[in-house]
Amino acid sequence: MIVKKIPVSSADLHQLEHQNWLPVDHVAVSFEIQHDGSSILLKYQVNESQVRAVNTAFNSPVWEDSCVEFFISPEGDENYYNFEFNAIGTALGAYGGDRNNRDWLPEEVLKTIDTNPSLGKGIIETLEGKISWTLEVRLPVAVLCHSNIKDLSGMKATGNFYKCGDRLKKPHFLSWQPVLTEKPDFHSPEFFGKLRFQ
Repeated sequence: MIVKKIPVSSADLHQLEHQNWLPVDHVAVSFEIQHDGSSILLKYQVNESQVRAVNTAFNSPVWEDSCVEFFISPEGDENYYNFEFNAIGTALGAYGGDRNNRDWLPEEVLKTIDTNPSLGKGIIETLEGKISWTLEVRLPVAVLCHSNIKDLSGMKATGNFYKCGDRLKKPHFLSWQPVLTEKPDFHSPEFFGKLRFQ
């Protein structure tokens, strides 16, 4: 995937079309990714039958809520970053080589991430029906704090994009690139796709 540098007339729209481990007939997700040299700009569009968003603290278990995620490993880095956000924009961030060896990104780093959730930032115990929501995220290059990256222009990386909701009535595990593990595990960098920042 080419990550276009703004300004461009419109970003490319990508789908989370891979249903991993469980069939899904009630969730549809698309996303856009761009950059401006100093930040990665993400926008998720989600349609689902239930929204839950009760986690409000940095690095709380947002994957249990209605959650979108972005994992990235800059070229030459043996480890990867995982950034996870619930529908009200609560952020989780960590860095490491696999699921079991993660270092939480400090709160002062996560505070530099801007999120703009269409549902607002108040706790949502549950919403049900035909629900559409968006989340815009600005990740400044400084959040890649274990890597020596000053400008995203020309950077090569691998990564994946996800949607989950482990504590929803109907859990699901959608991804941009398929994750071919026996059990649910987004922490599988061997299945990341290629990203190239213009």
